[in-house]
Amino acid sequence: MRKILFLIILSSINTYSQTVQKDTLQFKGDFNLSGSFTDGIEFQRTFQFEFNPTFEKTSWSLENKFRFLFSDSDDEVLNRNWDALVLYKFYINGQKKWYPFLVTDVQTNLGYELEFRLGYGGGLTYKPTFKNGNKLLFAFASIYYRNRYTESIFVNSNRIGNQRNMVRLVLHYNGSTQILKDKILLKTDGWFLQSTRESTDYIFKLYASLEFKITTVFSLTADYRYNYENVSLESLDNNQQFTSIGVRANFE
Repeated sequence: MRKILFLIILSSINTYSQTVQKDTLQFKGDFNLSGSFTDGIEFQRTFQFEFNPTFEKTSWSLENKFRFLFSDSDDEVLNRNWDALVLYKFYINGQKKWYPFLVTDVQTNLGYELEFRLGYGGGLTYKPTFKNGNKLLFAFASIYYRNRYTESIFVNSNRIGNQRNMVRLVLHYNGSTQILKDKILLKTDGWFLQSTRESTDYIFKLYASLEFKITTVFSLTADYRYNYENVSLESLDNNQQFTSIGVRANFE
């Protein structure tokens, strides 16, 4: 009788260990190199580097987005920009449709004469699921930003000084659409950041990428980036646009 009871317990433990998944740490991410060159009346080139690693478990994930952009024209440097965005997401009861997150955002932007921008805050994400491989994400956040510029006079603002600190309300959209299943993918990424201190101080960003799958890992990409800051130094343009062609590697 004891032997039979022991076999039943052993069988139950083995069945339980097979049905319950281990909460192991998973890694995924992508790596992208791209650039563009134009020649004619003036020579201009743009180079972009991106690395986006993510570490994920059942209850949380740590998502990192690093980007470096360089552009010059006739040996004059136009942009030498760094972006580093870190998202810490909490999956309550393991569900990923609604979840809160914390965010840290660090930037420099030579084109806007922005020496340093640091933001930190948090928000909530809504991520519906689709059966056809398409993805969609909406997020709302409140982020406190500290900004330091090289100059002090701005258009569309009554504030004077190279230090500009404020809380911004942030709306974020991210989506991907399968144009040709497992072959052509369209990714879009949009941001709207509104200052709570000045109604005229807002930022709009739009990123779009068309990916052509070569293998399960590598893709050819055509990228477009648009950045508009309504409050900028009066000696500069308030919008930036970049197009580039490159290669992306996805690791999952």
